[in-house]
Amino acid sequence: MISRILSAFESFAFKFLDFDGRATRLEYWCVIPLVWLFIFLMLPGDASEIWGHLLRREVPPLNPFHYGSLGLFLFTFVPRLSLTVRRLHDAGCNGKWAKLPFTAVSLGLVLTVGLLTALPISDPSGLGPGLMAAGAVTASLSGSFWEALFNLAALANALDWDAILATLMGVAAQADPGGVLDQTRALTAHDPLLGFQFLFRFTLIALGPFIALLLHLYFMLLPSERGENAHGTRPVPSRTREARGSRGNAYAGYAYLTKRTEEEERQLHAARKAQVRELYQRRVLGKPDS
Repeated sequence: MISRILSAFESFAFKFLDFDGRATRLEYWCVIPLVWLFIFLMLPGDASEIWGHLLRREVPPLNPFHYGSLGLFLFTFVPRLSLTVRRLHDAGCNGKWAKLPFTAVSLGLVLTVGLLTALPISDPSGLGPGLMAAGAVTASLSGSFWEALFNLAALANALDWDAILATLMGVAAQADPGGVLDQTRALTAHDPLLGFQFLFRFTLIALGPFIALLLHLYFMLLPSERGENAHGTRPVPSRTREARGSRGNAYAGYAYLTKRTEEEERQLHAARKAQVRELYQRRVLGKPDS
């Protein structure tokens, strides 16, 4: 089992440009959760460092690899994407489904921005609109981008966020869930197509991130397709090779580094045939070297 886990990390490292092969569930789930765990563990420290620089009115380091979480995210982006595509291929699915996490993040950002703007505006106490107005005035009076960030950070640091969040959560708890249905009903009465479009867009934005993530998990948990498919043969676990009596190749994980394309294979085959023909003519037929 340990050898299979080490082999999964080895494939993750050395097959980072392989978007055509296959990867088992073990190969995916041994690597991806661990990578994300390290990213989220380092994220609070990096955020605290950036926040400290802003409060001291200092420009934080702009090199993304200075921060562990962002550096690891960028460094493993292509390997994670290629591993996801190979896992989809192994399950017999199209590699284009690898776009699901990006879809979930995009819709999640739209939903978050919508909630962050809707909650303060709908606050009857005036606290939310006041905060938005104070932030807008502070940013507009600043002379540069970094000056605006420094002023907004100082303003945010001076606020009592516990009381503000409690007020906004109270507003969210008192919100009427039937308001959307009432608006949909009014639009449908005026124009059925317009009402359907409104309901569809609202549902897509509200539930889209969760649907995309659930679909992604479903595809990643699918079993391997038996036998050979368009992307190669099914990867054979090490214990299966041992059961068949073969010891396995310890350097099999490095084979992708020397893998040739079909054109390179044809050129190599032609060069070898020419070399054999030349040796036959020179040593057997006694022809002089050309």
